[in-house]
Amino acid sequence: MLNVKTFCTTFLILVFQTESFAQFRNISSNSVEEDMLLSTNLNLISTNKFYPQSAELIGQLSSSEGILFSNKQFDYFQWNNPEYFNNKRIKFTQLNFIKKQSENGFYLNPNRFYSWESNDKKDYFVMNPVLDLSTGKDIKSDNSILYNGRGVQVLGQFGNKLVFQTTMVEYQAQFQNNFNLYQNKFNVIPGIGNIQKNSFNYWDYFNATGYISAKILEKIDHTNKIDSLNYQIVASFGHDKQFIGAGFRSLILSDFAPQSLFLKVNYKLGPFKYQNLFKELISNSTDSNNIFNKKYLALHRGSLQFKKNIFEIGFTEMIVQSRKDNSLDANYFNPVIFYRSIERELGSGDNAFIALDAKYSKKQFVAYGQILIDEFEVKKIFTTVSSRNKFGYQFGVYFQPQIAVFKQSYFNLEYNQVRPYTYSHWTNSYFSSYNQSMAHPLESNFREILFRCFVIPQSFQRFTFKNIMSIAIKGFDTDGKNYGGDIRKSWKTASSWDYAPTTQGEKGTILNVFNEITYYAMPNLLLQLTQQFRSQSNINQSNNYLYFSIKYNFTDTRSQTIF
Repeated sequence: MLNVKTFCTTFLILVFQTESFAQFRNISSNSVEEDMLLSTNLNLISTNKFYPQSAELIGQLSSSEGILFSNKQFDYFQWNNPEYFNNKRIKFTQLNFIKKQSENGFYLNPNRFYSWESNDKKDYFVMNPVLDLSTGKDIKSDNSILYNGRGVQVLGQFGNKLVFQTTMVEYQAQFQNNFNLYQNKFNVIPGIGNIQKNSFNYWDYFNATGYISAKILEKIDHTNKIDSLNYQIVASFGHDKQFIGAGFRSLILSDFAPQSLFLKVNYKLGPFKYQNLFKELISNSTDSNNIFNKKYLALHRGSLQFKKNIFEIGFTEMIVQSRKDNSLDANYFNPVIFYRSIERELGSGDNAFIALDAKYSKKQFVAYGQILIDEFEVKKIFTTVSSRNKFGYQFGVYFQPQIAVFKQSYFNLEYNQVRPYTYSHWTNSYFSSYNQSMAHPLESNFREILFRCFVIPQSFQRFTFKNIMSIAIKGFDTDGKNYGGDIRKSWKTASSWDYAPTTQGEKGTILNVFNEITYYAMPNLLLQLTQQFRSQSNINQSNNYLYFSIKYNFTDTRSQTIF
C-alpha cells in the first residue's frame, strides 16, 4: 500500500531531480479561455483537455496564420499573456503614484495587479484579486440567486524548471432551486465540496484550486513547422478538476464533481499521446474522527493521431478503489499495465471501466464520440436488456461557420445515453467524489440531446454570446425499487435482473435553457447577463432565472453544472 505522504514525496523528487523545462499555465475545460480557444480554431480541440498556454500556442492564435482579432488592442490571448507580448500600462495604471511603487510592481501589465519578472521573462510572480459576484431571481417566484465570491490568484514560474498557479475564493451563496433539491437528496451542492450555512442563512464555502507543473522531457524539431514537437513529458500535481473528451459532457471523466488531489503525467511521442491520472476521491462516509473516508481513481488513456491530426482514436481504462484503511494500492501506480488484470490478481472487486473515444476533423467540422463500458454479459447483450449490461455512449459534432461576421464562433450538437446501473458498484467504489458523479451529472438511466453555441461578433469583439440547451429523459427510482438511475445504490439491488431498459422507472423530462451575454470591459473584467430556465416534469418543477454577474480575474464558469 502507498499512503498520500509517499505519493506527494515521490512527485516532488521527480520534479526537482530531473532536468526539466518550464510548463505554462493550462487552459481548463468548459472555461472562458477554452471557449475563446475553440472559437478561434476547432482543430485545437484536445480530447485530453490538455492546452498548455505556451508561447507557441498563443503566438499561433495571434498571428496572421490564425484568425485575426479585428481589434488588436483587445486580442484576448495577448492581453492575458503579457510575458509573450510585453503589454504595458494603460490609462489609470500610468498615474505617477502607481508607477512609483516599483519598476516591477502594481499594474506593470494591465491584467496583473502585482507582478515581478526577470529581465529575460523566464521568472515571474503574479498576484491578482478575484471577484465572482452574481445576483438575480426567479422570474416566476421569490427564489433568489446570490454568489458573493472574493479571493486571490497567485501564479509564477521558476526559471526553466517549474510553474505554479493557485486560486482561493471564499463564497456566500444562495443557489438555484434544483441545487437545493439536489442538496436535500444527497446532502451536497453540485460542483462544491464541504459546505455550511452561516448565521445569515447563506451557504458558506471555499473554492480552492492549485497545482505545480514541470516539463520532464522535450524535443522540438525547428525544421518541421507542421508538427515541431517530437516528444514531451509533462507532470502536474495539485488540487483541481480534470476532463476527458471533446464535448461538453463526458462519460469517461467530467468536471461536475468538486476538485480533488491529483497527479497527472502527459506524454507525447510523435502522433501518440498518453496520460496517467491518479486522483484521491472523497467518500460520503466518515471515520471515527468524523473525517471523510477516501477512495482513489487510477486512469490511463492512450490515443493515436492520423494524417496531421485529422483523425484520433483513444482508449481509456479506469479503476476506482477503496480500502478500509483509506490507502492507495501501489499496484495501480504502474503507468502502462492493464488495470483489470491487477484487479483480478488482487481479488479486490474494485470498480473497473474501459472506454473508447474518437475525433475526426474535416474543414470546418469536427465529429467525436465515446463508448464507456462498465460491465456486460456477452450472451445477453443482443438478446435481452440485462441489468448486467452497463454502458453508455456519446456522439457529437462541431461546426465553425466561414461567414466573416461570425468567424470567431462555434456550434455544437451532442447526444448522450447511459444504461441503468452504469457507474454503480456493490461496494463504496461507485464512480463519485463528494457523493457527486465523476462523469455525466445525470449519472445513469437517461437519454440526452444537447446544443450549444459560442459567438464573438467580428465587429463587436467586446461582446460574446453563449447558449446551451439540453433536453433529457431520465428514469428515477419509485415505489422503493432501484431502477438504476442512482449510482450510489448497489447494482445487486436491481429491480429486475434480466429486464432493465434505458429510462425505466418513473420517467422525468428535464429541459435546460442557458443564455449568456458577456461584455468584456477588459479581457480580465467581464459583465454578464444570464437567463437560465430549467423544468423537470416528474416533480412538476420549473424555474426561470435572470441574473447579473461581475467577474474579475475569473478562473471558472458555472455552466458545467447545468443538469
